[in-house]
Amino acid sequence: MIQTKLLLIPVSGGETVQLAQRIHDILRADYGMENQVEILESRRRSEIDKDVTKAHRHPLVSDYFPDGEAQVDIGANELKDVIRGKHVALVEHLLTPSRKMFPEDEQKVSVNDHIATVRGFLNVLKSGDTLQKTFVTPYLAYVRSHSIEKYRKRGFYQYDSLREMLQDLQKGGLEAINVIDPHSSKAQEIAEELGIDYHAANPFQSARAINPAKLGLSGDKAKEVLKRLRPFQERFVKLKEQKTPHLYLISVDDGTERRVENFIERAYLKLPPEEVYALLGYMGKDRVSYTNALSRFKSFSKINESNIDKEGTYVMIDDMYASGKTTSIVAKIFKDLGAQRVEVWTSHAVTMPMQYLSANERTSIDKVVSLDTVPQDSRLDIEYINSSADLLTAELYKTHQKLVASR
Repeated sequence: MIQTKLLLIPVSGGETVQLAQRIHDILRADYGMENQVEILESRRRSEIDKDVTKAHRHPLVSDYFPDGEAQVDIGANELKDVIRGKHVALVEHLLTPSRKMFPEDEQKVSVNDHIATVRGFLNVLKSGDTLQKTFVTPYLAYVRSHSIEKYRKRGFYQYDSLREMLQDLQKGGLEAINVIDPHSSKAQEIAEELGIDYHAANPFQSARAINPAKLGLSGDKAKEVLKRLRPFQERFVKLKEQKTPHLYLISVDDGTERRVENFIERAYLKLPPEEVYALLGYMGKDRVSYTNALSRFKSFSKINESNIDKEGTYVMIDDMYASGKTTSIVAKIFKDLGAQRVEVWTSHAVTMPMQYLSANERTSIDKVVSLDTVPQDSRLDIEYINSSADLLTAELYKTHQKLVASR
């Protein structure tokens, strides 16, 4: 039987190399891939000897020209001897708020810079005769454009950046995407339209939502790995032990409702529905302009202004945390009504340096907890759960096994 090898290539340096290496190690140790998975790191221009010519022996380079244009170069030897005939997984953080483009300069690497580099890799890999090209990213950029149809009905038009990005990647030869908790189902819908195999990890899932057989796992190994694939449910179990019966969840707007409902349903499997939803506060939000959003309890919410638990810990669940304005507004409502503690749990801390002051404002929010999907500066006051590598590895394993089965 022909062995289908998986080759991990970190598109950029820093934390991205560490992420790719961690995925590599997990695939070998937990998923039994051992010699079926390899890793190839690129170099920067400054690391290449001046006598190395632009010819077949040139190593893989990922860098930027002095004016900031993306640069991806590779010699024919690595294309043929290392890359050819393999399933190539390009690993990249699309958002790195504090990463410098050049060590000696203050210019930061933007989302667009990262996407341009990924496109550069796809372009040179066209000459490498790969089995499949998969993009592995903890946070998928441009997901905010998922609501363009809703706003178009109001006479407000937005750039459909999500569709445009996925179309560009597909034209570049991308065949699969692995992400963590995208902002909406729109990315999956567009990807499927384009024929891209799409896998999204849900960090809020419970053990019941994960079939270990799909991951080739069983016994004690399955129990160990599955715990790492449900980081927020594991955290909630521990909090429940401390705070029951004074623990509640908050849905901050329409977009988070189903997410929070799924979470609380699985967290309280033995309770009847009416008791489960009595532990969930529903808030409505209307973003009337760029800077103005209004929040209030929804009419059907069992938790409302009249019955806030003065000993209660209230947890807001959302996929993205930026400046913290929306969550702060909701947290203030609960604190003003007497709630003892309010926390925010999120998949992606997409905060930029100019938002650190606002995001660190903790007048009403007691703690923000996030996955490590976006490498952040230590100045951002967030507690991190290191789960990106585990979540992405599970999705990549399924993507790879699908390719193996198809062969």
